[in-house]
Amino acid sequence: MAADDVVYIGSQEARLLALDKENGTLMWSFPGDEDESLEGIYGSPAMSDELVFVGGYNGTLYAVDRVNHVKAWEFPTEDHIVGSPVVAKDTVIVGTSAGTLYALDANQGIKKWQFQTGKKIWSAPVVYEDIVYFGSLDRNVYAVTLDEGREIWRFTTNGAVASTPLVMDGRVYIGSFDRKFYALNASTGVEVWTAPFEAKNWFWTKAVSDGETIYVGSLDGNLYALDADTGQPVWQTPFETGDPIVSAPALVPEGVIVANDKGDLFLVHAQDGQEIRSFSAKDRIRAPLTGSPSDSDSIIYFSVMDHSVRAADLERGFWTELWCYNTKDEARCG
Repeated sequence: MAADDVVYIGSQEARLLALDKENGTLMWSFPGDEDESLEGIYGSPAMSDELVFVGGYNGTLYAVDRVNHVKAWEFPTEDHIVGSPVVAKDTVIVGTSAGTLYALDANQGIKKWQFQTGKKIWSAPVVYEDIVYFGSLDRNVYAVTLDEGREIWRFTTNGAVASTPLVMDGRVYIGSFDRKFYALNASTGVEVWTAPFEAKNWFWTKAVSDGETIYVGSLDGNLYALDADTGQPVWQTPFETGDPIVSAPALVPEGVIVANDKGDLFLVHAQDGQEIRSFSAKDRIRAPLTGSPSDSDSIIYFSVMDHSVRAADLERGFWTELWCYNTKDEARCG
């Protein structure tokens, strides 16, 4: 997550890092010198005006003060936290591998409500017009109220749902392990498209959109561009990356940037899916690609399984690496 002048990221060493957005210098990290271990961080941090929230694989959600860099509170759950938390108003929401969705007071960490599903929740929740949307490995997509966690609807797919929903214009767009990508009415959960779009393998990652076209990657290695209203392919053929896509794509002014599990990154034209440029990180990329908070910037931030966090500028279609930080060595790469 990039915000203001800071990039917040969870490292493979189970630390929350705050890096200078301009040069990748480590500003602070959590935990500090404490003996506390988060065991792992698999989701992205979330943020309020004063706090950064991160879920540990140890099953605890932490709130860290953005100014003092100390723990404001912690909330232990009953199982691992894999998905990212989300902040809406004064509430932070996170799912666990026990299938429980928790809503906590963002300032104090006090539980407001919890909602139980049938299996693990790896999906990061999304809040849209005071409704929380998320998926579960029990094959369902859920919509519950933000204020009390009351179920509004559930939609059952034919596979586990690990991806994070994209919610816009009154619709919920989400993929499933049944290889299908769905568009649902956000109020009712009823399918919007005549039929879901079907790929050759699972949908794991979240989709992104420019408002008219949905861009989503699949474990079949393809990046698909779908009409948001009909679900029909926009490109004549999908863009083939050659390896599974686990990382969510990102939009930049030059087009769509997508990474595969081999560590190849591709910049493609949003209109026709033709490749503009490619770059190899030389190791797996599984965390979501993060664009700059400014829509006019062409900068992306991403982490690689070789313990590096990188920033690259794609202005005018060229690839310029701005910085690289090694989280294992706690120093600049190289």
